Amino acid sequence: MSHPLGRHFYVGIPGPALDHATRALLLQIRPGGIILFGRNVRSASQLARLTRHLRILLGPTLLVCLDHEGGRVNRLKDIVGVVPSALQLGFLGNVSHAKRHGQLTGRLLREIGVNVNLAPVLDLHLRPKTDNSVPDRCWSRNPREVIRLAGAFLDGMQDEGVTGCGKHFLGYGAADKDPHLLLPRVNRTRTQIMKQDLLPYAGLLPSKKSRESGMPSKHLRMIMLSHAHLRAFHGNKLTPACVSPMVAGTLLRDTLGFHGVTITDDLEMGAITRTMSIGDASAKCLSLGTDFILICHTAKAIRDGYRGAQKALRQKKIPPDILSESGERVERLSRRVAVKSTFSERRFNAVVQDIHAFTRKIFSAVPPRLRVIDERWGPIGEKY
Repeated sequence: MSHPLGRHFYVGIPGPALDHATRALLLQIRPGGIILFGRNVRSASQLARLTRHLRILLGPTLLVCLDHEGGRVNRLKDIVGVVPSALQLGFLGNVSHAKRHGQLTGRLLREIGVNVNLAPVLDLHLRPKTDNSVPDRCWSRNPREVIRLAGAFLDGMQDEGVTGCGKHFLGYGAADKDPHLLLPRVNRTRTQIMKQDLLPYAGLLPSKKSRESGMPSKHLRMIMLSHAHLRAFHGNKLTPACVSPMVAGTLLRDTLGFHGVTITDDLEMGAITRTMSIGDASAKCLSLGTDFILICHTAKAIRDGYRGAQKALRQKKIPPDILSESGERVERLSRRVAVKSTFSERRFNAVVQDIHAFTRKIFSAVPPRLRVIDERWGPIGEKY
């Protein structure tokens, strides 16, 4: 069982195995989730061993995630190879392809002990020539196409026991900068945001009936909050969405009616560190009812975020009832997606072969210009 505060942190670790310093930090904070990157990957069996050791250390309901969208965002490329992107699948517009991509992703991640995938991207493809971190990661500029295709991917993956996370709420599709480096501005009007940007999230929410039955088996259980500054709501007062009461509270919880788990985008991104301290950002997000604080890279940043939240809790800046309700959401998701199976090299190799066949099929169907990763855009999230 995670500590009451620590369970609200989702953190990265430095290498492919748990060294003494990493173990000490994890036992001090006892996070509710771990995020993996390419730096943690050597082989499938090593990854399965790492996730097993993490659960021995932190408990069987630990959430372990990575970003496995396909295309440029593929932490497992060294052991799996190239995987189709949302842009390629969106070009084809075939819902069966999107669902197959989700199924294969779910089988792959489940085998190595990963039970959460920070995908699909639900941003609209609004600025294809702007390096705002998502120009080649979006399904479509049409919200209804995003619902149809990203929804099929999400259902296919969650049918295999891996929870997805819709991102980035809100605005990266129309952002003017890469949030990994700087605070991006979004100049969409309120009408555009409400009638277009929100639609993929609204369209992928579970029905009231499935919500009342506990945790819905399909559609969005988890949403990532962005760091975009939405001028429509905050004018010239620079405010990342994750610390905005309007975006993280009113829009997400009240207007949209989302009752699932929320997670910030990485608080080590330049959009945050150039705007406020990681400690202050952590405290503010938790005070708004955000369920997970994501800090991906350095031990110092993880400690700063945790200490900032501790201080805010002591000063009663984080309402206990909000933290308690958030804890219930975290526990509900953690228990639902607890990993039960053991690693099989044979099963892993079989799914990799299926992925290779699927990739060949998609690449043969798209035009040559879409068969390669656009070299203008650098790697996403591995380092800043």
